[in-house]
Amino acid sequence: MTIFISHASEDKDEFVRPLAYALKRHGLRVWYDEFSLKLGDSLRRSIDRGLASCTAGVVVLSPAFFSKEWPSRELDALYAAEVAGRTRILPIWHSIDARRIAEISPLLADRVAVMSTVGVEAVALEIANQFPAAAKFSGSELAVFLERCHSAGFFLEEAFLAGCRYRFLLMNAFKEEYQCIADEALSKFSDEQLENFPPELDQWLNQEHERLRKQYGIPEDVYLISDEPIRESHFGSYIEDIDGWASGTLSPESSARLVIDLDHDELDEYFILLGLPNFSFSASQRALLEEALVVIGSGFEDGYERLGHICADLRRLDSDA
Repeated sequence: MTIFISHASEDKDEFVRPLAYALKRHGLRVWYDEFSLKLGDSLRRSIDRGLASCTAGVVVLSPAFFSKEWPSRELDALYAAEVAGRTRILPIWHSIDARRIAEISPLLADRVAVMSTVGVEAVALEIANQFPAAAKFSGSELAVFLERCHSAGFFLEEAFLAGCRYRFLLMNAFKEEYQCIADEALSKFSDEQLENFPPELDQWLNQEHERLRKQYGIPEDVYLISDEPIRESHFGSYIEDIDGWASGTLSPESSARLVIDLDHDELDEYFILLGLPNFSFSASQRALLEEALVVIGSGFEDGYERLGHICADLRRLDSDA
C-alpha cells in the first residue's frame, strides 16, 4: 500500500515535507518526490509509477497548488484512478478556504477534507487511521527480540553491536553501488536524450535496484531508497553513535538524535538498530517500538527498566487483540 502526495513545491517546507515524514513514522509507504526519486530517475516517469501504484492520493490543496499545471495533472490522474476503483483521494486544505475551493472545483469542495491548521501530526494520524498496518510479528515475538538486545553475555553483546554496524554499512553499500551503476548508465546518454528519459533506461534502473536489494539480502519490507550514501565525513561519528547506542550508554537525547538522523538520512532506523523491517508493525506496536529505540540506546544507566515495561506492553497487545 502506497500513499501518493500531490502538492505544489511552494508548500514543501511549511507543510508537505513534515507531513511525509510523519506518515512514514506511522509505517505508511509514501510516494513523495524527495523520498521516492532514485538516482537517475526521470521525475515524470517516477511520478507516473507512483500514481499507477498508489492506494490513496493525499492532495494538498492550496493557492499554489491551483496555480500550477503539473499538480492539476496529478489530480486528474488520481480522479481517473478513483473512478476505476484503484485508489481514493484524500484532500487537505492548506492556506485556503471552502469558498475559494468551491470557486475552483465544486467537486473538491463537496469532499470531506482535513484542514492543515490542525497540525501535521493530527493530519498524519487521521490518514494513518484510515489505513491500519498489518502486524507481521506478535507483540510477544517483538518483546522477546527486544529483551535479547540487552541480554548479558559477552558474545551476544558483541554480536548485537556487529549486527547494527553491519546493517548500517549494508544499506550505505547498496546506495553506493547503485549510484555507480546509475552514473555509468546515464553517462551513455546525451543531456538532450535524458530530457525525454528513455523508457528502457527507466525500466533497467528499476531492475537494477531490485537486483541489488536481493544481492545485498535486504528484506522487501525495509524502507529502501537509492539516494546517495552518507558522506564519508559523517561515517566516524555515525559509527561512534551506533556503538554507544548498542551498548546503551548514550544519553536519552543522543539516542533520540541518532534515531532522527537515521530517519532523515533515509536509512531504515528499525532495520539498522533492531534488524526489523520498517513496514512490519501495527500502529500500536510501532508506537512502543519507537519509544524502545530511544530507551535501548540509553538504557544501561537504569538497568533497562523502562524497556521491561515496554516489553510488558507489547505482550499485553496480544491479549487485548
